[in-house]
Amino acid sequence: MLQGKNLEHLKIPLNDISQATNDFDEAYCIGSGGFGKVYEAELEHFDSSISSSIEDVSKCDLPRKRSTVAIKRIHNQEGEQGFIAEIETLTTCKHDNIISLLGFCYEGNGAMIVVYEHASKGSLEDYLGSNAKMTNLTWVQRLKICLDIAHGLNYIHTNTDHNKQKIIHRDIKSANILLDDNWKAKIADFGLSKFHPADQEASTLNINTIAGTNMYLDPEYQEYGRLNKKSDIYSFGVVLFEILTGRLAYDRIFTDVNGKGIAPIARHHFEKGTLMEIVDQKIKEETDEHVFSLTKGPNQESLDVFSKIAFQCVAETQAKRPTIEVVIDKLQKALNFQENHKDNLKLSLQNIKLATQAFNQENIIGHGGFGNVYKGVTQAQGHNVIAAKRLERKSAEGEAEFMTELEILMEYKHENVIGLVGYCDEEDEKIIVYKYASRGSLDKYLSDDCLTWVMRLKICIDVAIGLEFLHGTVSSPEMVIHRDINSSNILLLDDWKAKISDFGLSLVCPTNQDVDYVIDNVRGTIGYRDPLCSKTGFLTKESDIFSLGAVLFDILCGKLSSKKLDDEYLYLPFLAKYHYHLGKLDKLVFEGIKEQIVPQSYITFTRIALQCLHHRRERRPTAQEVVIQLKKALEFQEDYEKWEHKLPADYKDLIQMSKCPEINSTKKKKELYNIFSTGILLQQGKVLLTFNGGRERNEMVSATMFSYIRSCPHELKSLPESRLFSPPDVKLC
Repeated sequence: MLQGKNLEHLKIPLNDISQATNDFDEAYCIGSGGFGKVYEAELEHFDSSISSSIEDVSKCDLPRKRSTVAIKRIHNQEGEQGFIAEIETLTTCKHDNIISLLGFCYEGNGAMIVVYEHASKGSLEDYLGSNAKMTNLTWVQRLKICLDIAHGLNYIHTNTDHNKQKIIHRDIKSANILLDDNWKAKIADFGLSKFHPADQEASTLNINTIAGTNMYLDPEYQEYGRLNKKSDIYSFGVVLFEILTGRLAYDRIFTDVNGKGIAPIARHHFEKGTLMEIVDQKIKEETDEHVFSLTKGPNQESLDVFSKIAFQCVAETQAKRPTIEVVIDKLQKALNFQENHKDNLKLSLQNIKLATQAFNQENIIGHGGFGNVYKGVTQAQGHNVIAAKRLERKSAEGEAEFMTELEILMEYKHENVIGLVGYCDEEDEKIIVYKYASRGSLDKYLSDDCLTWVMRLKICIDVAIGLEFLHGTVSSPEMVIHRDINSSNILLLDDWKAKISDFGLSLVCPTNQDVDYVIDNVRGTIGYRDPLCSKTGFLTKESDIFSLGAVLFDILCGKLSSKKLDDEYLYLPFLAKYHYHLGKLDKLVFEGIKEQIVPQSYITFTRIALQCLHHRRERRPTAQEVVIQLKKALEFQEDYEKWEHKLPADYKDLIQMSKCPEINSTKKKKELYNIFSTGILLQQGKVLLTFNGGRERNEMVSATMFSYIRSCPHELKSLPESRLFSPPDVKLC
């Protein structure tokens, strides 16, 4: 055993190890398993960082060092074969992504101890599953860990020495991936590994005794005993999906479904296009209050490349799995996509200064609590007008809001959310650059006659659709609660398209959150702020709905909800509710649009706006319901404006005279026009009227009456069948 090698420099006396661990005291224990226990202690050992030859050198002259190490003590003789295999393997391996062997103890009294370099962050398994450590691994960290593992596998599969034998690990799993101070991943535990002689023609070993960990085992190896490098690839694929989902392969959520762990379920979701359903929620919510973070979970390209290679790794047959070289290439691409996602948005401070004329005061187009917004013109791709929000220096609170807004704008892109051009984080300057909204903010137009009722309705619909997008759907993993919806945060483009802006106070949270968020300091603009949130300190998406209702009344009444009014109810939303109960809500309508609004549009609009302000959250509508009702209000208004003038001036009187029950004043004008154009039977069935598309009417009379009126001989002619001809008293409606 362990013959033919000069391993004297790695031998550590049992007495030294016993002293270092206080005779293997439980206080030093950092892990355990079927093989035995692992201890952490300070110990003197051979300095493996020195690469000079050890041949013909006295052990006393070899470089030594004292450091914190991991000590694995094997308790039973059944582990002896693995103990020997691990030492034989690790003495041939020297790579940044393979755990380093620092020494061992193998004495006649049965002591079998392996001493490794200490991985201070523990195992990858510690950061996954329901009992995971509190530290959340970011998506970039996860990608780099995956690359480290892949490089380690590539090394043992292709580049080890020892007579050019290659190594198959046979037990790749998250528990055997260790992490050092810098989160560098290192493959450990080679007790089950197998050497594959280079001179053996076949690339597959036929194994009678299957070894490894269930849920990670290659199904072809498990069933037929065929072992090769692709067996490690399968196990690595399982680890990739563990990293993506944040759950261990044997999590009950997977085993209760099929008893086979994560791989079959991940394959199913990938093939169905529903993989996002099992992606780790922590990735999507990741943020770091101490770092100017710009990566909120995986961007789509990064996720697509990662998930596809992971799917290929867990193919059920070895022939369909990729080589480790292909895996490395794809993982590197996933990392590049993620990092470029951030880098592509970086703008230089110099270019922003050029665009804004060094933040010239004349270019200021807005001011917030934490800085000014400047208009600028860039030369990129022609002349582009931009808006640059510059954070005032030494504003810690403002910096937090700045980062929140940037994170959200990077991830939540929608035609009714202001578009992000880029950002600058340079020389203590933090700047967000937006697409320029040429008409400015909505609050400037509330009392402007040029903003017609139809235009106002379309703006309301845009805002509600934007909020619907932010709040997500039942299947969405997360949503954004804006927390400061108000008229000054609604920006307008040339074509009056509305965009929601200013996400500094926003909160990203899971869609299926069962409990409300408790807010220490209630934020938002007074007048638009949900009074229920102010009173209880609980925040939900319904708080945004209240604010949306306030904006709807801004648009209807032509004034800001944030302005105090000469009334005991102070702010517009409360004044509107008060006037509604008195039946006098119409008194608040902006005079510039009052004559334009048709009754059905007004009723539909005010009903949904008032529901938004309901004092009970559960009675407030969703953003989607608001969109539906606002579109109805617009439909009523446009129907009236397009078709009213085409109807006869006395059409309301004709409706009253008609015997046709389907004709009533609640019908849309277009429907009435179509009915009148077809024909309408009036009182007692005596007269049938049609209209020629204008306001002229045609009366249908009997042939006798026609002969009486036109008392002169007529030549009979064959005429085409009239679409209006019908037997007496037959109604056409």
